[in-house]
Amino acid sequence: MTSFSRALAPATSANLGSGFDVLGVALDCLHDVVGVEVVSGEGVRIEATGKGSRSVPIDPGRNTAGVVAKELLAASRERRGLKLTIEKGIAPGSGLGSSAASAAAAAVAVNESLGLGLSLMELVPVAARGEVASAGAPHADNVAPALLGYFTLVRSYDPIDVVQLPSRGVVEFVVLIPSIGKKDTAAMRAVLPRSIELSQLVYNVGRVASLVAGIVTGDLELMGKGMSDAVIESARSHFYPGLQDAKEEVLRSGAKGVALSGAGPSLIVLVGSGQKSKDAVASAGIAAFARHGISCEALVTRPGPGARLIRGDPA
Repeated sequence: MTSFSRALAPATSANLGSGFDVLGVALDCLHDVVGVEVVSGEGVRIEATGKGSRSVPIDPGRNTAGVVAKELLAASRERRGLKLTIEKGIAPGSGLGSSAASAAAAAVAVNESLGLGLSLMELVPVAARGEVASAGAPHADNVAPALLGYFTLVRSYDPIDVVQLPSRGVVEFVVLIPSIGKKDTAAMRAVLPRSIELSQLVYNVGRVASLVAGIVTGDLELMGKGMSDAVIESARSHFYPGLQDAKEEVLRSGAKGVALSGAGPSLIVLVGSGQKSKDAVASAGIAAFARHGISCEALVTRPGPGARLIRGDPA
């Protein structure tokens, strides 16, 4: 057992279009850091700083990192307290796995501080249960890549069973983050249809199969075509002005594929490896949102590693 541990976890993009609640990818552009200190007394205390930290609940039962810490503390049977310091680098409500990053980083740091010896794979269901605090259900599509890194596939939810997908070639993304405002994840799930047409099912099965095949073979064209979705994005698109224009413009500018990142409002755009292509896609997306009076930030990123213990300032 160590008295203090600190862990980093990356931003993630869930769904990737057709892979709703199943596919996700860790991104190397943004991260959350969680410090965990073993203290006297019992229970969990939380402090939060950084991007959007004013909206982060410090009640451990309503905070994804707090839920994870409480569960691991109970599993340790230690009558100790934990103090969590959450440094937000991922804005809540951006569609980039902010709550999942906090949950994943907390899982790794608490595991280390309490000497539990759990593997990253064993921490996935624990971190997923932390997502109940933000999404209302134990989703693993963000926490799995946040913990394991790169591309992941949730094979089952009962029980949670995750596989990390092998990937080949250079995969790069432009992430567009429009200033549309925070969207509640649970509310965005509430608008989803409870039944779909058989034709929609067939469409999405074909696309998600193409997406997985593209990931494991390094075929960016196949991967991009697989990012198209016939069910989820249409139910959410009216919440996001400029979304359809931005999607059309980035594809016209050379993007291989584009999808809402998680519940949005960010867009995850698959691009080629050339700098000219990335610049053109970013400019096209920013201009499309600007025509709707919406400012937009663009980040260039690629799949990256998952949660890990750190010392000092994160790289």
